[in-house]
Amino acid sequence: MDSTQQRPATVSLDAFVAQGWNDHGDDAEGVWKRLPDAIPLVTEPKHLPTLCGLVVHVSAEHLGRFDDGLAYLARLEALPLYDAASPEGKAVLRSKAVLHLCAGRRAESRRLEDASHGGTAPPASNRIRVLATAASALANLGRIPEVRALFEEAIGLAAYGPTATDQAARSLAITGNNLAALLENKPHRTPGDTALMVRAAEAGLRFWSIAGGPTETALAHYRLSRSLAHAGQAARAAQHATCCLEVAAKAKDEFSTFSGHEALAWARQISRDLVGARRSRDDAAKALAAISDPDTRAICQTDLDALDAALAR
Repeated sequence: MDSTQQRPATVSLDAFVAQGWNDHGDDAEGVWKRLPDAIPLVTEPKHLPTLCGLVVHVSAEHLGRFDDGLAYLARLEALPLYDAASPEGKAVLRSKAVLHLCAGRRAESRRLEDASHGGTAPPASNRIRVLATAASALANLGRIPEVRALFEEAIGLAAYGPTATDQAARSLAITGNNLAALLENKPHRTPGDTALMVRAAEAGLRFWSIAGGPTETALAHYRLSRSLAHAGQAARAAQHATCCLEVAAKAKDEFSTFSGHEALAWARQISRDLVGARRSRDDAAKALAAISDPDTRAICQTDLDALDAALAR
């Protein structure tokens, strides 16, 4: 090699995974094909949970290739640093439990779930995490009846009252939010789909209020407002849009402020208060101007364009 040339810098596992999360929405197959390149980058036990999250999400939620995901996780188990008794090793076992559950192998999933339990949280916490992750994956594949059963089982298990330090609360918050958003965009929702959409958004708010900060809570109010609007419940939609704005004001968060005004405009639009809807739309546009991050601005602009199209009809 020419001494003036430099070898390419080695990519860290964290950077590799971050790039995978950035790319997977547009090119899940491409991310999956390059995932084997991550295995040599796993040099510390803490890398295992980081990589598992991406592997399960892409193989299950986007590609529906559960056994391919399991084969990849088996390669992680073969690494010298893997220890099934460690918290990081248990994360691999929990990921395997999710994939087996998605594939319909409940007995094997339960065995791995039991093996992955550890720490001070009750066994129900671990099971909720498996159920919620599987529900998210199957929702993206359109398997709504199975999703409903898994999600309701997870909500029922949460009767013990997970706290902010319990990962079950965060899992339920994320799944509730994601499931509600997916069902909002589903064409030809059945009445059962609509009921599940609202139920999921309510759970998202309940558990983000436990596991998240002001921004997450504000956006959970936003999600519930939008789900209620899609369900035709204008008054409740307006109520939660207002709550979103109240929490966003305390947090001084521009994105949540935009979201609250946007949600309030939708709530007023479906109640045929077009004057109020346009006023809230203008408030959303003002909030958009205060957002500095270009990616966030682009997302908000798309939402504002959709609102404008609805108000123009």
